[in-house]
Amino acid sequence: MDVEYSKYIKDERRTYSMYVLQSRAIPAVSDGLKASSRRVLWMARDGKLHKSAVLAGSTMPIHPHASPEGAVNTLAAFYGNNVPLLTGHGAFGTILKPTAYGASRYTSVELSEFTKDVIFRDVEIIPMVENYDSTLMEPKHFLPLVPIALINPAEGIAVGFATDILPRSLEDIIMVQLMHLQGKKTLPVPMPHFVPTQNKALEAVERRGSLSYVFQGAYDKTSASSIVVTKLPYGTLHHKFIEHLESLIEDQKGIVDYEDNSRDRIKVEVKFKRGMVNKLSDAQMMKLLGLTKSTSENLTLVNFDGETIWKPDPVELITEFTDWRLQYFVARYERLHQLVTEEIQKYLDILLAIKMKVGLVATKTKNRVELKEFLAEIGIVNLDYIADLPVYRFTEDERDKTQAKLEDAKGRHADYTLLLSSEAERKKVYANELKGILKRHSNGDYDAPE
Repeated sequence: MDVEYSKYIKDERRTYSMYVLQSRAIPAVSDGLKASSRRVLWMARDGKLHKSAVLAGSTMPIHPHASPEGAVNTLAAFYGNNVPLLTGHGAFGTILKPTAYGASRYTSVELSEFTKDVIFRDVEIIPMVENYDSTLMEPKHFLPLVPIALINPAEGIAVGFATDILPRSLEDIIMVQLMHLQGKKTLPVPMPHFVPTQNKALEAVERRGSLSYVFQGAYDKTSASSIVVTKLPYGTLHHKFIEHLESLIEDQKGIVDYEDNSRDRIKVEVKFKRGMVNKLSDAQMMKLLGLTKSTSENLTLVNFDGETIWKPDPVELITEFTDWRLQYFVARYERLHQLVTEEIQKYLDILLAIKMKVGLVATKTKNRVELKEFLAEIGIVNLDYIADLPVYRFTEDERDKTQAKLEDAKGRHADYTLLLSSEAERKKVYANELKGILKRHSNGDYDAPE
């Protein structure tokens, strides 16, 4: 007999499922990070060099799980990311062993320049939430200018969901963002591209309703009986490739020996039976050695609302992210508009104080209270600010300097007012900032559209 779950059990299961999704397993589309990585970056926000073990320990007050040393290593892994979000000092993997991390007591990390420039942009307006025991505040999410979720690979398994995201190049992603900001309807699909080993997917193949991407390694023919493998397909580890060669030798598939000279790059000489290399086509050789690999992607993310799961295609993710991020430019310029408005008022107060000879009055008043009463009478807004200024600030020379500062502040006030009133102008700012990211952080060739 079927027994229906009680509503309580269903609700509790859903609550636990979302907790695992949000807190451990699935990255957020907003900043492309899992909770542990976000917390590590937040605790490293001072930009100083931190011993990995110390940074992991300092993260524990806002991280209610095991020590996030794994997150520190993942963020700094050169051969695990297209763009490492931490700069690692010490052992953080090699091309042969991407996860050969040194013990955290021997390694150190600091925020990468990319993280400072791209992820910590607009850090003043990021939404904050209470930590697990309500003793501290932590970011709900950062506000990166680009969709980090597509730049670095990510995987995770949660209750009822899993994710396995392939990396794309920074250039390809920003190109799509720029075209979208310009209003172009037809956008290129960025193919998976792992930059550290220059593995770019050759094609996308649809199988059973999902896409798989085809990656290839590379080899050089050195003679009629030998080749040198120089690159492995994305997702194929060096030791697994060596195991495959040994199985081919054992199964007598025409390979008689190999010599592994790989160090800081892949260099494996494979020796065949006499003349066999000439008999195999390129496609046959790639298949035999396992240098062609099809890899599927499960693009699953926590949605912008932080409460639901989203499974977009890459272009949809980029365009929706760009539109979402553009909305925060309003909050940016509202903040700056408010700050410059307050700045202007202070300059006006100084100029009024100079005009009304407050410096002279200050020397004759009995106390601070009497001085503030006088300031209020003449129309000063920032009473404490003006009352605290030294007497020399009320001279004629200071008037000229303050007037120049006032004109500069009024110019910024006008700029912010325009930006708040025009989405088209905000799009121009966003596009220029994306082009700046390309200039500062791209290692490839690109031609940003005008």
